[in-house]
Amino acid sequence: MSSDARARHGALHKPLIEQLKLVALFALIAALIYFSTPRMPSFAIGLVLVALGTLIRIWAGGHLTRDQQLTTSGPYQYTRNPFYLGRLLLIVGFGVMSGLGNAVAWAILIAALVIFFVWYMPRKEKREGGRLLKMFGPDYERWKANVPSLFPRLTPYTMNPRPWSRDLFMGGDERFTGNKELWTTLGIIGIAALFFWRMQTLPQTPAASTQGRASTSQSTNPK
Repeated sequence: MSSDARARHGALHKPLIEQLKLVALFALIAALIYFSTPRMPSFAIGLVLVALGTLIRIWAGGHLTRDQQLTTSGPYQYTRNPFYLGRLLLIVGFGVMSGLGNAVAWAILIAALVIFFVWYMPRKEKREGGRLLKMFGPDYERWKANVPSLFPRLTPYTMNPRPWSRDLFMGGDERFTGNKELWTTLGIIGIAALFFWRMQTLPQTPAASTQGRASTSQSTNPK
């Protein structure tokens, strides 16, 4: 595989419309962080969902060969679109992590879910499904008939199993173009860190402040 083929998967080498989508995505994330009111319970629940979505993407990143071979191993034994499943968990996880304490945060989460289910997922499924059908024919039809599009089946559908590949996760090997999922993983960790920082910088709620003053008073004025 040539270095040019690898490079085309970088963000700077994507079409302009794809770069604009990335800008819009980062703008939404920035707005969600700015308007967030995270507290420890919501942050912890959201972090679990984000971690689960990230692990699914890491798992998928070590198996996907990007149209060079029909990928049916790893998480692709349970769902045809593990990256999208991971993305959905990230959307919900970051939404919950934000605390959803105001109308803006709710609006961003609802808008993201509507875009995901009404536009993004159907469009990707139609375009990528048609391409895979042309490339892999009966194998794709058999896999599609047994593995759901998004929400996973409970038991694996075994078809051409393969071990997880660090090379594919990092960007590819001598045979296949990989996924460079490491940078996405680091970005997710960075976003979670920003929510945590936001939580630490928020002023205490009146109830928490009152409780804190009461505890201080009791400690300084023992009976």
